[in-house]
Amino acid sequence: KRFRSFNNATFDLAPMNFDNFDANLTVPFKELTELKNQVAFLLNGSRDVVKHVDVPALPQHPKIEETPKLSLLIANLKDLHLADVTDADIYFKIPESLKKNCPKHIKLLQENPRLIPWFPAVLIGKDYLESVKILEQVKPKRIVTNNTGIAYKAFEMGIEWVAGPFLNTTNSHALLTLQEELNCAGAFISNEINRGQIRNITRPKNFKMFYSIYHPILMMTSRQCFFQQTVGCKKPAIEDGCMLKCEKATTITNVKGISFAVDKQKGGYPSIYNDEQFLNFDAVNDFSHLFDEFFIDLTNIGAGSKKEQDKVELIKHFEALLAGDETSKVALNNLVPVATNAQYTQGL
Repeated sequence: KRFRSFNNATFDLAPMNFDNFDANLTVPFKELTELKNQVAFLLNGSRDVVKHVDVPALPQHPKIEETPKLSLLIANLKDLHLADVTDADIYFKIPESLKKNCPKHIKLLQENPRLIPWFPAVLIGKDYLESVKILEQVKPKRIVTNNTGIAYKAFEMGIEWVAGPFLNTTNSHALLTLQEELNCAGAFISNEINRGQIRNITRPKNFKMFYSIYHPILMMTSRQCFFQQTVGCKKPAIEDGCMLKCEKATTITNVKGISFAVDKQKGGYPSIYNDEQFLNFDAVNDFSHLFDEFFIDLTNIGAGSKKEQDKVELIKHFEALLAGDETSKVALNNLVPVATNAQYTQGL
């Protein structure tokens, strides 16, 4: 019993043979503990095992926004009119790949100061450098970033930044570290943890907390093409221009009848999404006292071959949901018939 903790994913505890010992032999617990510590030391590459430490609970600080607000994400110029129908914060998604010395996004953000830049998780080489140029030339008051390189640059420039959902923040100490080390102003809490796990999170002082209640569920992103084997493509292999020019979306169904959306945006990486959207009404009921903003993704990314949603209607019903209108749930279920919030129940 004292050694069964070694029977784990790394080691198997074989049966012990006591034939050469006298009957009724006893070993003091102190000596058993010493033996166990020696075994742990050897199995740990002859390095001392760091003992578990109970971390003290962090204090819960008050919210910044008394009533939770709605925020939304767009990625297309044709959705700019949504600013006329809502007072919600509007984030604009910067693509993963940008043309060198391309002023398009700089000009867009300068002409529309209400748009808050939203930086993706993967920015490689020149694309990172072009994203830094956006910070330097636009000088936004606030950004959301899923990329820690951009977060560090914003910290250096004194730009208020929020940790995006792809940074997958799951605990109170991560929030405090982001604030203390990089002057982070707020963070999206991971959609992979459940109700009980969210309940235990404590907020740092003067720190905003965000939660996404409606978005496509990303399953996989790749630098390889997914369309050569699905809808077909005349090119034998992915080329330099594919990232910036190609825009395709389709739905594929596997032999078990489960569908997936395959998506490639201009400037984006090929990605596979769950056919179901993440739609979570329960979080609004459970955590309006905890979150400052509830977020919805209104880009068409990850929709596959589904028809485009009426975004004005979606905004209207989500705002009604935050205001406590229970009938909005029925309308949203009709607008988003293929949806799930299973992770909110299951957690990690």
